[in-house]
Parts: sequence; structure tokens; C-alpha cells
Amino acid sequence: MTQLPDLPEIDALADNDLLYVWDASTPSAPDKKITGLKLRPAGAKVTHYLRYESTIIIPAIGAATEGSATIAVAGAVVGDHVVFNMAEALPADLAITSVRVSAADAVQVRFRNLHTANAYAGGTLTCTALVIRSAAA
Repeated sequence: MTQLPDLPEIDALADNDLLYVWDASTPSAPDKKITGLKLRPAGAKVTHYLRYESTIIIPAIGAATEGSATIAVAGAVVGDHVVFNMAEALPADLAITSVRVSAADAVQVRFRNLHTANAYAGGTLTCTALVIRSAAA
């Protein structure tokens, strides 16, 4: 029998790949198998992850108004989901109001200047975006 440490590792788990498990809930017959499909919940299946890690150039934004900035994420399509994080604190009185894939290969980030009297001069901040595509199972 092949020892567990000697088994080669696979790159990705496909829906029909079989995993062999020890089912502790049935000690009399603990050897079981499960497919990759059963490991994920019913519903959406993640098919792509696209990662952006660089900077975003925030435009000048007038007092109590909004402005947009766009980052290029190759492969992103309208309808993909986006998780967006700044690597540093946002400037005072600046907020992110929305993040979306606005066009092919483009993620749009909307910023709002919360200050009622002072304009935001603009700037560059380090950020990370994870674009996730899912499809029906």
C-alpha cells in the first residue's frame, strides 16, 4: 500500500475526482470516498480567480461629491464579483461607495468625499482586488 506522504499532490480538484476518507462516524466500516463535487455547497461554482495587486490613482474629488477610478484586471468581465481592499488607510473623509467590473478588463472603484467643505486633492494608494467568476453548478 502506498504511504500517504509518498502520494503525489494534484494541482486542482475536479468535480469527478475521488477522495478517500476515514469516516469516524462509522467505526465498523470507516473507509469511504467522496467526489470533489460533494465538497462544495450546491449553487455557484467558482471558475476563475483574477488578482490585482498594485496601486490605484484616486482622482481629485470636490466636497460632498463622488469620483471614480479604474484599475485594469485582465480577464475580468461584467458580472464578475470583486473583493477590494486598500493596503493602507484611506485618507480622512474619503470613503469607498462601490466596486464593480464596469467593462471587460476594468474594475471601477467609486469614492466619496465625505467632507462638506473641503475638496480631496487626489492621490495614489496601494490596493488589492480579487475578481471572482462563478457559474451554475
